[in-house]
Amino acid sequence: MEKHKLTAILVDDEPEAISYLCELLEEHKEIELLACTTDPKIAIEEINNLKPDILFLDVQMPGNTGFDIIKAVRSNSYKPHVIFTTAFEQYAIRAIKYAAFDYLLKPINAFELENAIRRISNLKDKESKSGQFARLFDKINSSQPLKFNTSTGFIVIHPYEIIYLEASRNYCELFLINNRKELVTTNMSQVSRMLPYKCFYRISRSHIINLEFLQKVERSKKACYLQADGESVILSISRSEIQEFEKMFSTLSCK
Repeated sequence: MEKHKLTAILVDDEPEAISYLCELLEEHKEIELLACTTDPKIAIEEINNLKPDILFLDVQMPGNTGFDIIKAVRSNSYKPHVIFTTAFEQYAIRAIKYAAFDYLLKPINAFELENAIRRISNLKDKESKSGQFARLFDKINSSQPLKFNTSTGFIVIHPYEIIYLEASRNYCELFLINNRKELVTTNMSQVSRMLPYKCFYRISRSHIINLEFLQKVERSKKACYLQADGESVILSISRSEIQEFEKMFSTLSCK
């Protein structure tokens, strides 16, 4: 008896990424590919019409994220298996891991794809997906975007995009994911009051860090290590601040 095929739709804003994943999926006869698109809006229509078993979703796309797509298509009666595909982006991966979804880092590895499909094929517990979606949305919706004034106007940034902040006289420099920086015309004290206190900690007069990116603290070197975009950032922290940090960390951590 032929094994029941799993239907799938691919969504990625890069045509090359879709072509490559299609090639890999040709080796998996248990997968029937229903549609591929680079347009999130078209994807939502296709998914609602075709109701595939599996969604391969790029995380970051112009206009809509992969998270936005599953918010738009999920219902009480339709809870697809989701495999996120993404280049390394710290917050997105932490959110996905937190909710126990599958994800594939680009460039996609054929062995990892096979493992993800096998896990779905063997999955017996359908109920668990409701909890997965709830945890994912709790994580990505836990903070509202913040408005910061700049010398030319203002910017809107989600707290999870901020790796750390550095005081610059009466201004403040925001160091963001994807190697971005923004100088805002607000001092450090004012900015600190805007941030969700459970996820940020002021390690010195000059720096506030996002605990999502904290990797380690070394007492002997009086150094705080953050990991973001595949690189380490080292910031100074005094011995007294380390002691205070240790006391506060258990209640402040949002991991």
